Amino acid sequence: MSIYAYALLVPIASPLVLPLGMERNIELVYSSGLAAIVEREISLEAIQATDERLLQAVLTHDRVIRELFQQTPLLPLRFGSGFTSVEKLLNHLEKHQEQYLETLTQLADKVEYTLKLTPCSLLDDSNNIDAKGKAYLLAKKQRYQTQQAFQTQQCEQWELLNQLVLKTYTNVICENRQPDMRQIHFLAQRNDSTLSTQQLSLWQVQCSHWQLALSQPLPPYHFLKNTLR
Repeated sequence: MSIYAYALLVPIASPLVLPLGMERNIELVYSSGLAAIVEREISLEAIQATDERLLQAVLTHDRVIRELFQQTPLLPLRFGSGFTSVEKLLNHLEKHQEQYLETLTQLADKVEYTLKLTPCSLLDDSNNIDAKGKAYLLAKKQRYQTQQAFQTQQCEQWELLNQLVLKTYTNVICENRQPDMRQIHFLAQRNDSTLSTQQLSLWQVQCSHWQLALSQPLPPYHFLKNTLR
């Protein structure tokens, strides 16, 4: 059995509403200005025994972090972060205390947003071309050229959006690994109330070949140092 760790935070005066974990209530373990959000007696092997249990554990891990992040700044830990005893957890926190506190200070007033871009498709009406012979071939060629121009504009709009986000936000990560969806992660102030309305509408107008969707405020998943667990 392990002491399963969800996240780290700086203790606050007001009490937190602690959600239910994977199997039981979670709790706080304190160490020199830091607190770890943990769940006791969790078997890392058991929660990964089947795909169903693994998926449920991943969803619970994310839910707990998000519910607590709505109440206070925190550092989310990677899924599967476990310690064999409270003593080893406390030793880890003491060893990395300076680094964790520094990161918590840097991210205290920040939230992460994910901007998802789904490519729009140009209507393919090539089967409806009412022409024959050379006229048909010409229409097919024009259709191909239109499609190529559309895709070129789509790529240009993706690059433009990257630049627009970078002009407004300092911490930005752009991902284009999936052909059917691209993502931009960025950090914003917790109280940035104009982002989901004004800014998103402006970006959508400038990137009409993409369908844009903005996430809710998230914990800073993509902006933690590699040395964090």
